[in-house]
Amino acid sequence: MFAVLAASPVPAFPASEPPAPPPAASTTPAAVPPDAPRVTLVTGDTVTVVRAPDGTLSHLVQDPEGRYTGFETHRSGRDTYVYPRDALPYVADGSLDRELFDVTRLLADGYDDAHRDRLPLIVTYTDAGRHSGRQTPPRGARTTRTLESIGGAALAVDRSAAFWTSVTGGAAARDANQRPRLRGGIAKIWLDGKVKAALAESTAQVGAPRVWASGDTGEGVDVAVLDTGVDAGHPDLAGRIAATAGFVPGESVTDANGHGTHVASTIAGTGAASGGREKGVAPGARLHIGKVLSDDGTGQDSWVLAGMEWAARDQHAKVISMSLGGPSTDGSDPLSMAVDRLSEETGALFTVAAGNSGPDGYTVGAPGVADAALTVGAVDGSDTLADFSSRGPRPGDRGVKPDLTAPGVDILAARSQYAPEGSGPYQTLSGTSMATPYVAGAAALLAARHPGFSGRQLKDALVSTTAATPRYTPFEAGAGRLDIAATATATVFASGGADFGFHAWPTPAGTTAERTVTYTNTAGSPIALRLTTDGPFTLSADRLSVPAHGTAAVTVTAHYDQVPADRASAAFLTATDDSGTVRARTSLSAAKEGERHRLTLKAKDRAGRPAAGTVVLTAKKFWLPLALDDSGTTDLRLPPGSYTAWLDTPLEGAHGPHSIGQGLLAVTDIDLGRDRTAVFDGTKARQVRTVAPDPSTPDGSRVDLYRGFAADDWSSSSRWTDAAYDSVWALPTGREVAEGEFVFGTRWRLRQPALTVASGDGAFDDLRVAPGATPLPEGRRRLDAVFAGDGAPAAYNSLDVRGKAAVVRRDDTVPVPEQAAAATAAGARLLLVVNDGDGRLQAWDDSPWLPADPPPLTVATLTRDEGERLITRTSGHARTRLSVTSHPVTEYVYDLVHDYRGAVPADPVHRADRRELARVDVSFRNYRAGRALENRDDVTPVGGSALNPSDAPALGERTDWVTAGEPWSDRAQIPGEQQQYAPAVTYRAGSADRVSWFGPVQRPRLLDGDAPVRQDDRLYVSVPGWGDSGTGHLGGTYGNFDVDNRVRLYQGDELVREMGRYQLTMTVSGLSPAPLPYRLVSENSRDAWAAPYSTATRTEWGFTSRAGAAGEQAQLPLIQLDYGIATDVSGRAGRHVGLTVTASHLPGSTGTAAIGQVGLEISYDDGVTWHSTTLRHSGTGWRTRLDAPRTARFVSLRVDARDARGNSVRQSIVRAFGLR
Repeated sequence: MFAVLAASPVPAFPASEPPAPPPAASTTPAAVPPDAPRVTLVTGDTVTVVRAPDGTLSHLVQDPEGRYTGFETHRSGRDTYVYPRDALPYVADGSLDRELFDVTRLLADGYDDAHRDRLPLIVTYTDAGRHSGRQTPPRGARTTRTLESIGGAALAVDRSAAFWTSVTGGAAARDANQRPRLRGGIAKIWLDGKVKAALAESTAQVGAPRVWASGDTGEGVDVAVLDTGVDAGHPDLAGRIAATAGFVPGESVTDANGHGTHVASTIAGTGAASGGREKGVAPGARLHIGKVLSDDGTGQDSWVLAGMEWAARDQHAKVISMSLGGPSTDGSDPLSMAVDRLSEETGALFTVAAGNSGPDGYTVGAPGVADAALTVGAVDGSDTLADFSSRGPRPGDRGVKPDLTAPGVDILAARSQYAPEGSGPYQTLSGTSMATPYVAGAAALLAARHPGFSGRQLKDALVSTTAATPRYTPFEAGAGRLDIAATATATVFASGGADFGFHAWPTPAGTTAERTVTYTNTAGSPIALRLTTDGPFTLSADRLSVPAHGTAAVTVTAHYDQVPADRASAAFLTATDDSGTVRARTSLSAAKEGERHRLTLKAKDRAGRPAAGTVVLTAKKFWLPLALDDSGTTDLRLPPGSYTAWLDTPLEGAHGPHSIGQGLLAVTDIDLGRDRTAVFDGTKARQVRTVAPDPSTPDGSRVDLYRGFAADDWSSSSRWTDAAYDSVWALPTGREVAEGEFVFGTRWRLRQPALTVASGDGAFDDLRVAPGATPLPEGRRRLDAVFAGDGAPAAYNSLDVRGKAAVVRRDDTVPVPEQAAAATAAGARLLLVVNDGDGRLQAWDDSPWLPADPPPLTVATLTRDEGERLITRTSGHARTRLSVTSHPVTEYVYDLVHDYRGAVPADPVHRADRRELARVDVSFRNYRAGRALENRDDVTPVGGSALNPSDAPALGERTDWVTAGEPWSDRAQIPGEQQQYAPAVTYRAGSADRVSWFGPVQRPRLLDGDAPVRQDDRLYVSVPGWGDSGTGHLGGTYGNFDVDNRVRLYQGDELVREMGRYQLTMTVSGLSPAPLPYRLVSENSRDAWAAPYSTATRTEWGFTSRAGAAGEQAQLPLIQLDYGIATDVSGRAGRHVGLTVTASHLPGSTGTAAIGQVGLEISYDDGVTWHSTTLRHSGTGWRTRLDAPRTARFVSLRVDARDARGNSVRQSIVRAFGLR
């Protein structure tokens, strides 16, 4: 993906995520707000980004069915990469661009779900795919452009799994033992990344007036400008534009940004608006304007590629100016490849901005890293390198980039009349964007003087005749600063650079390499040159005679003994004439690989056979994914250091040879001071378990592995146990790691077994019960078991299964739903389905949402080994009796977290002790019975995490036991009706707490850390409309079409902004910096049939807001109202019970004061009449007692509160709760 080259501040309110909240004392997981930023990846998996109160970000990954799924996370600097488990083999293989998984950049570039319906991709095709001529887009994608220069196409992909399934066949189609391979003739998939205008005097500084004086203005030379378009009506560009073309969908070529006009006039502006003073470098050149960046200054790689092909092939431009770019690469990205290929094919010269990511090295962006690109850095008027100007060397071979510099600080050039900023005909801008058109214009002047020069010759001439900038190395400023006056009058040109490449280790003593530097003499007489260089380079001759109109060459030798290991060396080769005048300068560079050793990785399964899987190898500032094939072995060459590796592989499970377990096998502290072999030895793997005090069965589990070296340098792996797996396995690692952090974490939700089945020879302890099925009644019973073959209706013709347990074998011809229907028709009370394959049987949709067609009787599956034992018993003549115990509603749950720090122990079994746990009595208080879903999210070493939602009663009670001392954040929902979120809480060991879900009073409620915030002239607003009675809960009815939610912001009486019915957040900008009164109004309504309580609410907050110090964030001083009322589980209260109203400010609010008197009015007729009520202040709340008429069915509330600073709230709730 490609980013801005501009040296510009990060916007305070990115469109993709809310501003960071005030710091908190410690990292805690946040509830997952409904408006949390979400990105659907190319795989169809969705990443949700959750910000904790201290600003820490965590990432939750869900598959296309909504289930949490395994993933790898890697933090590199400021960017976080999230790789779903199924994608990692393709990333390791090199067929998936890593930038597809840079969640930080995807959000920053607006590639999240809230801003784009489709994900833009670029695919390149295999030779066979190109030659077949059948590049039909895969399912779920449409072709937006054909990109011949790279043998590929631009695609727009649906936010679903259809594309991924089409190009990979889906996870089930790929054998773990085989090399991953994309389908449809696709070689690689890239992100169609974002490009932006590269912003950060001048013609006299580079010597252009002296060239004009000779009559050379670049007349007749075609120069293409690929940018934001052009103001064709600007006086400076009148008569200069030969052609225009637009590559931005839905926009004209008109420059509503200003960047493209500025660049175009720097190249070929006439200066007409300034009386000729502000001329471009080549005012006679013909401009070909390709709009590849939108009016907001951004674009996509595919737009740029299309513009490059148009400029080079269709317009036959001699020079192509590109003041745009992206992150640094080794030149293998699509844009850089296109620069090299089009340069060779057409002879065009691409002048490209180096980027504005300085002053660090290795920051020159693509496509400036392309070999053929003339890459431009920026200097100021005194030839001082701009701090923002990107530096080299190029990653990979450590070649010299940039090639030269040009003026790029405070450059005055034409201003588009459509630009949003500035006034008048000119404006001043800075950046390598501004330096690049100077070089493009200079190339045009040179091409007019030497029309036969190729693009390569133009580049060499411009680079070799630069003005020296001796304070800087070639890796910082290339050969020097552009000097077109010197170039125009020069008669000697040299190769612009000689790159000796990267010499792999070992480098024997005395190793050398040679390159040839060629000098061209265009004069009519020979010239004698004296040659000098330094550093690790020597010359075959220090004097050279170049014949008239001829060439001569010198051999340069690099002596690698003098090149430091794992670093690059650079120097200048300078040619002077007999007078001592410098006639040409060439950059030289050489790099040498440091010490390397072989690391052999081997993997074995639990039987000692070679094992396939995916490996992550990590060390300081190092992360590498690898795919192991069925040989179970791979070799790597790596520098010395300490490495950690982990293998994700399926292993034999805990229930026999046909069961499957999840293996996450780690090897730590691999000291690579010599050649080493590291073995993921499955024969030594140990089962990872957590044992609860009560009989229990897993309702979800996750293992996390974390290896960290610094806050911006860590890797982690999270694995949710797949439905087919019956166990988790780890490899004991021995001693604790010597440096950094290593954590092997486990998370289990254990619950009372819904069903247990036992026979005379023991229990069947690996049952999976179909969700939503008609349950057996609570309690224990004995059932006869009857084997019914494939479970088809005909199998019951001669069997009596009435009131019995039917045992069937899974069959391809009889789906489980049909087996269940047949068993029901035959009168069975229980159906046990035995898997005929490996692993646990997933015989139904077990997504976290309600199954569409729940089985008509209790259905459970057995693994093959256990099930065949039962079939053997029931197939005989003896009667088989089963002891069956059913708990259709879970009475208890254990939510347990346990981390092993420093190492994986020899026995990774955690036995939970109630004395170390906290008890939480959970009440589900919906107005009617039904099915709910509930989560309790924990925190990992790198942020919050979660398990898939569990079934819960919409109306009922449950006792939970949770790990103490760990932060938890809960959420619950009734699908299609409401979702509730709780703030993070940490329980004490031995404590007893209560949590209530879905109960009244429901009303707008704000969440700590996600409350409305003011920063500069902007206001971020999020007001969820339906928080329930649970402590600190916020809630919503997202996706319910029978609910209306609206939020309006007023300044005084003037409406500033309104948030639509289904909009969850809004950002308001352009506010006055002065302290002014505002009103925030939230109105929410729903039909009584959808829910009997809180059918209509209106909340109006009054507050004063002003801009603080630049960039300062301030949480608005909004008053929050909470209610305490004793109701039964269905939300009805007694007619004379006490009611408490609590008014408070959220923690971190600014501009607040003590809250004074609170006023309360009560209505018993849905708000037709209101009665003022006397409140008594008690503790933190105000209390009163109901006095409801005997005929009343509901209570409505209207509350007023105000603090001493004038902040206020007025809230009315129709049918706040019921009466009994």
